[in-house]
Amino acid sequence: MTNVLSKYNPQKIHFALLIGLAILIPSGFYNFEGLIIALLLANWLFGLKGYSKLVNIPKSTILLSAFFALYMFGLLFTSDISGQTKAITKHLAYVLIPFSFIGFSLDAVNLERVKKVFIWSTIAFVLVAFVYAFFDYLNTGKSTIYVHDSVQSKFTYYGLTRVFDDWHPTYISFFCNLSFIFAYNIYFLRKKYLLSFLIGAVLALSISLLNSFIGIITFGFLTSFFFIRLFKKSAAKILASSAILALAFLFYHYNPLNLSKIEKFKKTSISFTDGKESRNILNLRLAKWESSYKLFLTSPLVGVSAGDYRNEVVKIYEKEGYEYAAEHRYSSHNQYLYFLASFGIIGFILFLFVLFYPLRYKGQISLFIFVFSLFCLTEDMLLRQQGMVAFTFFYVILQTKKISDD
Repeated sequence: MTNVLSKYNPQKIHFALLIGLAILIPSGFYNFEGLIIALLLANWLFGLKGYSKLVNIPKSTILLSAFFALYMFGLLFTSDISGQTKAITKHLAYVLIPFSFIGFSLDAVNLERVKKVFIWSTIAFVLVAFVYAFFDYLNTGKSTIYVHDSVQSKFTYYGLTRVFDDWHPTYISFFCNLSFIFAYNIYFLRKKYLLSFLIGAVLALSISLLNSFIGIITFGFLTSFFFIRLFKKSAAKILASSAILALAFLFYHYNPLNLSKIEKFKKTSISFTDGKESRNILNLRLAKWESSYKLFLTSPLVGVSAGDYRNEVVKIYEKEGYEYAAEHRYSSHNQYLYFLASFGIIGFILFLFVLFYPLRYKGQISLFIFVFSLFCLTEDMLLRQQGMVAFTFFYVILQTKKISDD
């Protein structure tokens, strides 16, 4: 026992746990993230003894802790204590993950290893989903399946991600875009062009199959950004930008990949409704956004609380005649409107400050914030464990070197 303890290296154990978290975040087994976070906390307390270094708390830790305090504050006025308590428990990572980095040394080499593991875990689990769909097709002879109230291809969207429980295609598309950023910096900028192309092609195909509209748009932005960076002269950059805009228009107009969301969007008139005949990716969201905004107006300063949000927004759905949204108890599908409604102007301003504060730094943290903020336009990225842990994890580690440099 003494021999085992003498070989115990808390720094190495901490790094191994971070690698484990990088594997789990994009995976279909993300429910085990809580176990890894608990082990990180235990190692921080008894191995690193990070509490002895609390005199130097990074700004990212302070900001995320203030963010978490919003959920605690909601206990003072929520009418659903149980719901608020669940929200607090779900978002404990805002505090546990950043504090676990205090007293831990993460150098550039190990940070890159974490990113590589994340890239390959993302690719591996998308491939698992595709292989599962392929063998399911061979076994049944059918290429479609009824999932989430509609008939879908087994190779796209929820039909593809059904291999794992509650594995949301928009979140996986976010991870693919984030992997694309990391792969560009790790492989392409080091002139590993063949590997870069292969990874980029796999991620592009994955994003296309996942069929998340915001994911496809974001990938288009990133690809364009990296392509324009290849040119040094301003005139060449302007010409490249113009060509990209033209290609984007042609892609939308002709839809060469025959993406169902684009076709349905083009054929349906835009309105605030969740009716079956006119329901598309935008109309349904417009109905949700309108309802969340009206909920915000009922308590503009501090919001209705995270615990009460779902019940209160359903009441508005019912009042406005949005039966489909009420039946499914949908959230806003917009992180900004969710924070306005749940935490009011005070919480919303804090959210924006926390989100955009890292933009003072250059590099991958800025691209990470850019991508995450885009996904927040059409998805409640911080309502699900997988999105919340991913945001907190990369928000912290991508600032680790920057903070130490300061």
